[in-house]
Amino acid sequence: MDNEPRARTAQPALAMMAASLLALANAAVFAAEPDEAAASARDLYALPASDGHIVPWHGQGAVWLMAGEPRGSNVAVQVGDQGILVVDTGVRDMAKTLAEQIAQMSQGRGDEPKIIRYVINTDGLPDHIGGNEVIRAAGSTVVAGNFAFDNPGLASGATVIASQNLLARLVQESASGSADAAQALWPTDTEDFDTYNMHFNGEAVQLFHPHNATTDGNLMVMFRRSDVLVTGDVVDMTSWPIIDVARGGTIDGELVALNHIIDMSVPEDKEEGGTLIIPGHGRLADQSDVVYYKNDVTTVRNRVQYYKNQGKTLQQVLDIKPSWDFDERFGHDSGPWTTRQFIEAIYKTLPAHGPSFSMQTLTLVPADSAVSGRKF
Repeated sequence: MDNEPRARTAQPALAMMAASLLALANAAVFAAEPDEAAASARDLYALPASDGHIVPWHGQGAVWLMAGEPRGSNVAVQVGDQGILVVDTGVRDMAKTLAEQIAQMSQGRGDEPKIIRYVINTDGLPDHIGGNEVIRAAGSTVVAGNFAFDNPGLASGATVIASQNLLARLVQESASGSADAAQALWPTDTEDFDTYNMHFNGEAVQLFHPHNATTDGNLMVMFRRSDVLVTGDVVDMTSWPIIDVARGGTIDGELVALNHIIDMSVPEDKEEGGTLIIPGHGRLADQSDVVYYKNDVTTVRNRVQYYKNQGKTLQQVLDIKPSWDFDERFGHDSGPWTTRQFIEAIYKTLPAHGPSFSMQTLTLVPADSAVSGRKF
């Protein structure tokens, strides 16, 4: 028997069980009212487009999810006595609505409305930084003493923190004329540490920079007292991860980041609950959700590596459909990120001949990358 991954085989019993479940599901759909039937027939994991409203959902501790952005892009907000910290700012068109909702929410949490002091960007895509200009202008930075006197304009907006790599790419893209990288969207403060620590609203806030995950400019934000981890697009409950090769993303770097998230999170009883994980898109998650996500991504990655080791071309690998058994959950044939694009990104960032993924033998590629061969 050869070692080819079983990407297209299934046990007869499992196939019969799946067919029975499908028949029951179809019966339930057709028995429903017309509107209910149409809703049931849709992709259960596809989020509706935004209806123009932002709705706050309490996560844990001092952290809230601001839901309602297009495509389920998530904005996280920490509220406390010192003010407000916002993680990502959504799309440009929703920025004013987001700012109004944050202000309205904060008014009910004390004697005075809370002021936005910090914004943290998890990456530089338009649905993460599109509202930077508006959200920053709605806040202010705390400065004092001679520093405040020497920099009178510094307190006019909130501090926007991001990876140094993110700023470098925005500068480059802005120079080429991209409206999504306008200077008003740039961070005002950048970090190039693997881990950056700060303290705000009575809890430690840690910023983690994974190397070459979906991009080379990702940040993940951990609110330690609230036990909430905001991952950005490293975790996406609606899609395969967006491996942006042009912006330094690699599949192995993505898997390193996913394993790091699992290490940082702690479940409650029976592996449920515990650390609350806010993904870049979609519903709230816990450690178990990320474990399943990581396992699925790892399986597809290893299948692509297996076929690439055989010398198969990208088109041949695409024809094999190495993600077929997971695509009902995470795959898309159209939209901003398709299954085809995901497989292409994996293929492009794997070596011509390499092993299955391992945290001990990780090699980041492309081979001519400055980070190729880095061990984590």
